[in-house]
Amino acid sequence: MLRVKPINIYEEFESIRPRWENLFCDIAKDVSVFGNFVWYENWWRHFSAGATPYLLTMWETDRLVGIAPLMRRQTTLHGLPISAIGFIENRNSLHNDFMVVPASRELFLREVMRFLVEETTQWDVIIFNNLPVSSPNHAALVKILDEAGINWHQERTFKSPYLVLSGMWTDYLASRTPRTRKTLRNIQNNMHKAGEVSARNIRTWEEFQQVREDLFFVAKHSWTEEIGDSLATSVNEAFFDDLARSAAAKGWLSVWTLRLNGKMIAFEFHLKACGKDHAMRGSYLPEFAHLSPGTYLEMQILKNAFEDSEKVQRYDFGGSFDSYKRKWTDDAVPHCAISVFNDSMYSRFVTFHETKTVPLAKRVRDTIKRVRPHITVL
Repeated sequence: MLRVKPINIYEEFESIRPRWENLFCDIAKDVSVFGNFVWYENWWRHFSAGATPYLLTMWETDRLVGIAPLMRRQTTLHGLPISAIGFIENRNSLHNDFMVVPASRELFLREVMRFLVEETTQWDVIIFNNLPVSSPNHAALVKILDEAGINWHQERTFKSPYLVLSGMWTDYLASRTPRTRKTLRNIQNNMHKAGEVSARNIRTWEEFQQVREDLFFVAKHSWTEEIGDSLATSVNEAFFDDLARSAAAKGWLSVWTLRLNGKMIAFEFHLKACGKDHAMRGSYLPEFAHLSPGTYLEMQILKNAFEDSEKVQRYDFGGSFDSYKRKWTDDAVPHCAISVFNDSMYSRFVTFHETKTVPLAKRVRDTIKRVRPHITVL
């Protein structure tokens, strides 16, 4: 007998940890580290201010077979204030998804949507943000929404680049364009001409503590600090500190550092689990930009990924498909935001705003940029 149980207080969220971990292990090959309890528990302690847990769980007797990791919060959607239910996530969450055993997928998602539709007084909009289009849950959810006649809208958010690791590093390098190979050779030569170079992989909490001061110094002086979102901002520093401790305990921590003449000049913070290596954050000191330290470090990380005995099958570059990542891969997974609206007057207004006003404003903006590229469009 399958039953759905909502969880909307933090203490209950904590209480299902063992069964959450069991579910994660059962479907590990189909999920990422961002679906594990450790990720959500750390995220909630640091970023949940003002939000309420709104998890929906499905049980087969006492076995947990599905989790919709949701929260309820007051936010804005393109300038409109809304009560929203959505994934527990922010920009540190690379991929968001439901956790469910394949055999229960469609039933679970139907029950999730049935429960949420019956609770329309709790929300103006449901936003399943940054759901990978490649996820089997995406196709099942779209089918269910269409069959139920629910008012919903989908918008592509970003493409997330990845690399399937197969073969040897030398073969992979040979597959890149002659221009890319030449650029990489020049970067490597210039870096070694500048002095003594060393790249190190940090896997334990003790090792992380040894380099943390230098790591956060680099973050503090990087361009990400200028936009207020480096690892060194107070909330991010506390989050990544705790995440490093928790991830190291599970063997998931993989922080790469690059030193030139003993000085740390770049780093990348990774999580490595379920046969996947996720690059989450990276920074470098701007005074060394002419040496392309980020590219040099990425080259060492990828070389290690191909040659490491603890080989992963998939390398996730993290974030969107920025131009500098295209030298490494041609493949990316589209992500989308699925917005679900109810029949209230205000939700209908939000629907019109999202499906008519916002797209029109974007088209006007893009037209102005194309015709008058020197004009700044607010």
